[in-house]
Amino acid sequence: MSGGKRILMGTANPSKLPYLRGYFDGTDIECLSPADLDIESFDAPENGKTAEENAVEKAAAWYRLAKMPVFALDAGLLFLELPDDDPDQPGVHVRRAAGHAMDDEEMLWWFADVARRHGGRLRAAWQDSYCIMRTPDDFRTFTFTRRMLEPNAFIITDTPCEERLPGWPLNSISIDIPTGKYWLRMTDADRAFSKARTPAKDGVRNDLAQWIRTTAAELLGTETNNRK
Repeated sequence: MSGGKRILMGTANPSKLPYLRGYFDGTDIECLSPADLDIESFDAPENGKTAEENAVEKAAAWYRLAKMPVFALDAGLLFLELPDDDPDQPGVHVRRAAGHAMDDEEMLWWFADVARRHGGRLRAAWQDSYCIMRTPDDFRTFTFTRRMLEPNAFIITDTPCEERLPGWPLNSISIDIPTGKYWLRMTDADRAFSKARTPAKDGVRNDLAQWIRTTAAELLGTETNNRK
């Protein structure tokens, strides 16, 4: 990589690495995983009240550990048809909604039961927040607004499919609205159909990708192009 520019993907979830790295396509930056730095079994804190606060907290924790720039993500789950103060709204406490850190299978069935209590299906969206941190005193964040959530809405159902994706347990109870298919059963043709039916979703992701490239260039001095 030219210039030796590097950034740590601040996640202990291997399933998230390809997703996070993909946003740096078109830059001259090298994306490192914790394993690349021989970091194992690190659980970054999540004490914030919002996804943005958690993304910053995670990035700072990884920075203190690795002493290098960090890209971190946190996401809150919002049920769009429930009031914000409904006790079944998990907010940023998705993995800890039961009052403790749940493993994948417990988390899946916990949220399946939430859907069951509300008729078997709930419209939901992930409210993502991203942080690019050069140092704890120099960072930028990008958080999905409520307007950005509607194009990314999906269904949480009380009936899981048989398929599992380690690290992403709720994908087994997530249903794409345009196709009516479980996320884990969608084919390339299904994804193309869904994309055509929800063009605003591309707009949100393009805004995010552009922010990441622009912010990386600002904070880390990377070269960018408009490939993504």
